[in-house]
Amino acid sequence: MHFCSVPLRLDSYSNCQFGCQYCFSKARGGAFNVNRATTINNSQLRKRLKRAVEGKPQGATEDFLQRRIPVQFGGMNDPFGPSEIKKSVSLETLKTLAEFDYPTIISTKGTILASDEYLSVLARGNFYVRISVAAVDPELSSSLEPGVPSVNSRMNCAKKIAAKGVPVSLRLQPIIPDYEQDAERLIIDAANHGFKHISAEYLKLPVETTAHSFAKLQKTLPEIRKFYAEQNATRVGREFILPTTFKKPRLINLKRVAEQLGLVFGFAENELLLQNNFSACCNASDLFLRDANYFDFNIAGILIKQLHLGEFKFSVTDNEWLPSHSVFSHLNSKSRVPAGNGSNRDAWTKFLKDKWNTGPWRGGPASFDGVVNTGSIDEAGNNIYRLDC
Repeated sequence: MHFCSVPLRLDSYSNCQFGCQYCFSKARGGAFNVNRATTINNSQLRKRLKRAVEGKPQGATEDFLQRRIPVQFGGMNDPFGPSEIKKSVSLETLKTLAEFDYPTIISTKGTILASDEYLSVLARGNFYVRISVAAVDPELSSSLEPGVPSVNSRMNCAKKIAAKGVPVSLRLQPIIPDYEQDAERLIIDAANHGFKHISAEYLKLPVETTAHSFAKLQKTLPEIRKFYAEQNATRVGREFILPTTFKKPRLINLKRVAEQLGLVFGFAENELLLQNNFSACCNASDLFLRDANYFDFNIAGILIKQLHLGEFKFSVTDNEWLPSHSVFSHLNSKSRVPAGNGSNRDAWTKFLKDKWNTGPWRGGPASFDGVVNTGSIDEAGNNIYRLDC
């Protein structure tokens, strides 16, 4: 939330029926400590949207809904896996969101959206569909993404969605190092299937080497941990991240390929978000969704507003939008801070200021590529940064 413009996540299922080897949500959040599969209560979702529309929000989430900040449907678990064929839970969620014309970003590897019943709902709603694909060769794809529809099936699904006038994005996540040519191939294929946008992000290698899924990943990509060590990958939170010097030139080349084909390109690496020419993080949903707002009272928002200056100061105004209810219960336990005796706005501003004045490993300005600490401070004692291109 301290960098994301679309922080709301919505899941219709508490677990994912796909078994992608590079996904480690089960070892962390999502369905953690959930003993049985549960599904969304769509009647409650409707009540929350109705309260938001009527100006009677209860809690920070409904403040976001009243503001019409897009939700990311499929935040932790795919909403269109095999269970959906029998249960149609996500279909009802789509109908509820369409009823309120609510701006929604859908993330999926499933292909059920190409069926007529789902297409009709998508066409009358305010949806933007992101189809996720691992950027590897076709043989590796089936090993990395067991149980997932083939890449060709996903591409054909996207083509049917696009034919209904619904914008579709290809989410290249993850890109496996040394398979960039396959990423290029997928971008070219996307242009021929009606996609509007590409986002790209390299594999983040998890620290959980004892996880069952990691053992499978290690079997499919036996040299991957050695490769990351040789590239001096750094640990950020629970993941090992390849250096920006490795990723950036390769992603710039993919951007060039996409733009030559008339596609919008989004850098999905956190440190490269300032390279994007749109407001909504890597997904560019501000270009494709109607009547939507975006959350920019965060570190990335402060930086973006000053990009034209080349110098960055901690600058916030009373006009910055923030939920009227406390947002801190929505942050993970290591990010939460007590509100104390001050207002919600004061507490959030203090939270951002703390990140602004600490090192890049905590999500401060210097965590973004090209932003460096000048060593100077402003009149309020806050660090001053500059853009060092």
